[in-house]
Amino acid sequence: MSDTIIMPQLGETVAEGKILSWFKSVGDDVKVGDKLFEVETDKVTVEVEAIAAGKLSEIKIGEGTTAKVGSIVAVLGGTAAVPAKSEHRQTSVLSTFDEVKTPVDNFGKAKATNGIAVSPLARRLIVQNNLDLERLASDAAARNLRRISEADVQSALSQVTARVSPLSQPQAQASPLSSIRQKTGDRLAENWRTIPHVFQGIEVDFTAVDRARQLAKEAFQRDNGASLTFLPFIARATCVALRDFPNINATFDGKALRVSKDVNLGIAIDLSHNGLVVPVIRNAGDLTVEGLAKAIIRLSDKARTAKLTADDLTGGTYSITNNGAFGTMFTSPIINAPQVAILSTDAIRKRPAVISTKDGDFVAPRLLGIVGQSFDHRAFDGAYAASFLSRLKQVLESHDWSAEIPRS
Repeated sequence: MSDTIIMPQLGETVAEGKILSWFKSVGDDVKVGDKLFEVETDKVTVEVEAIAAGKLSEIKIGEGTTAKVGSIVAVLGGTAAVPAKSEHRQTSVLSTFDEVKTPVDNFGKAKATNGIAVSPLARRLIVQNNLDLERLASDAAARNLRRISEADVQSALSQVTARVSPLSQPQAQASPLSSIRQKTGDRLAENWRTIPHVFQGIEVDFTAVDRARQLAKEAFQRDNGASLTFLPFIARATCVALRDFPNINATFDGKALRVSKDVNLGIAIDLSHNGLVVPVIRNAGDLTVEGLAKAIIRLSDKARTAKLTADDLTGGTYSITNNGAFGTMFTSPIINAPQVAILSTDAIRKRPAVISTKDGDFVAPRLLGIVGQSFDHRAFDGAYAASFLSRLKQVLESHDWSAEIPRS
């Protein structure tokens, strides 16, 4: 008896994946938990671990080849060759497909000749910028590093850029899109073609949020090693507002709206301009600002080190995309189907605002920003969506934020 290794489901809308590299060779012993291969989908690049032990007797899908979810990529058995009539036991079949596509571009080696490992994003940058992997690996070994990260490659790129004058730059050349970039584009284009998008925006006064954030940010930085941004406050207010407008926290298949009792909040994360993933914070409605902030940090770290799992990428019921760090005024995002809406947050700036009091109106500096939402007009109408945004604004401006995060 032998075990078949299949292409896993790495996201609810993912149908295929490209094997970038194998960590094992035919004849190698495999233990449960060993890293078997690295696979790239339109959503994420992940390392797949063994769920059964044995000897790797056959690799059916080689490096650089794309295979359908559920198709057999390798066989675990006791010999190097598997007889045609031997019994295969599929240990984790999520769906059954057999079609295998033609090999496509492969983003370099997983290891240099000196044994230094190379992260997926680092490999992509090395190939795209025609850098010398062995030189980078030699430099890494000299610094007692065991792995070349994206940050290491970015540092090398910045040094190269500093040494090259503008006049000596070569002419721009066409660069083929990576698999993740191509598939992301295809999926978003399909969503744009098939979903009747409507965008609405509302201006929010973030002064009260910032007051609480300033009081807590030093302790949060000390305890978590990361900054306390506006995003977890917006995420928390979103969860509160969705309780009153449940039809927005839903998925739609073109015929039926399926409302979720839990808020599974997707957070769009940019992979240094090389792609976009939307990992999910499950049961986000049960978390405080502090809990959401920690969850966002955890998922961001996993995304940027290519450690997201299939569970991290599935089950989302509502999403947020945040471009505030880039200084944008407002963003009209594309809906992440089958969800029915997505929230956008942009730059929050100090601007003059008219404040109304019992003594009259006056102008004062306030922290203002636009929060917007794209929604599927088939799922509900504009008045319902606008009412949700008004409720979200109310929560952001009047909620007792000081009770949500520690100060000391």
